[in-house]
Amino acid sequence: MKHAWAWKNRWVVLVCTFLLFLTGSWLGAGAGSPAAAADVRVLLIGHRGAAGLAPENTLAAFRKALDLGVDGIETDVLLTADGEIVLHHDFSLKPEIARAPGGEWISGSAGPLIKDLSLAQVKTYDVGRLKPNTRYAGRYPDQQPADGERIPTLRELLGLLKKRIDTKTRLLIEIKTSAERPELTPPPQAVVDATIKILKEENCLARVLFLSFDWRGLVYAQKTMPQIPTVYLSLVSRGLDNIQPGKPGPSPWTAGIDVDDYQGSIPKAVHAARGSCWAPHYRSVTPELVGEAHGLGLRVFPWTVDSKGDMLNLIQMKVDGIITNRPDILKSALGLGG
Repeated sequence: MKHAWAWKNRWVVLVCTFLLFLTGSWLGAGAGSPAAAADVRVLLIGHRGAAGLAPENTLAAFRKALDLGVDGIETDVLLTADGEIVLHHDFSLKPEIARAPGGEWISGSAGPLIKDLSLAQVKTYDVGRLKPNTRYAGRYPDQQPADGERIPTLRELLGLLKKRIDTKTRLLIEIKTSAERPELTPPPQAVVDATIKILKEENCLARVLFLSFDWRGLVYAQKTMPQIPTVYLSLVSRGLDNIQPGKPGPSPWTAGIDVDDYQGSIPKAVHAARGSCWAPHYRSVTPELVGEAHGLGLRVFPWTVDSKGDMLNLIQMKVDGIITNRPDILKSALGLGG
């Protein structure tokens, strides 16, 4: 019995050590210090799987990303009417990718909200190709169709990883909620809770990072499950401005944190929120901002970077990871080959 107990303890130590290794390679040593991991190469993160090569957020896209050897897969989670977590970017079905059971493309500027559909209803739509001659299709000229692909559940993605005996690929799970249009989804707390429940049941907490533009969900996740690293997304643009610098009071997206209290510094605001990582739009990244973030112990994961020139520029700035629709191009930029 004593011998068996010793082996059991040794196995627990080995598993814990391996999980710490995985976390360390993403967050660095001591308080997430990137300086401690200065020799670690830039991490390759597939956006919505590999949206530039296969239909976004489908098992086909996730398989493609895994075949290319990504370090992490980014995906988006939404909660259905019957409480299932599915992987889909828009709050509603997207007419540019969704076909009804009869094969016809859904009409209008947006389909029904995911929160109003049951999982069975969600599964009736084919999301295996881009609608021809649309502006959205023009974004992904090299995407190969995969007719018959359905919107997957989080459990299906975790099942794919287990089937492939994949123990290294991290999951960057974006909590999809809107601080300015709360009617589009359940509250961020409900989405986080449902996601954590599945991750616990599938024993996959250790491989996950949470990210969101809606910082309320991240702050809640940090209190609920502090061992999950949080990645704070930021964008200041006409389409979406979740930071809202120069406006009175905090942005509704930033969980009570006013960036103007930190001299307009988004890295300082993320640090104040106790985030682990900062994910800015790649065009807003400068060497000075990367240095500032690193000085605060934050890792920097720009999104969504699809040209080799931009990738090489960011690599030179010493970002920690790059989120891309084209992991094949980033693989080449990193000189990984194969």
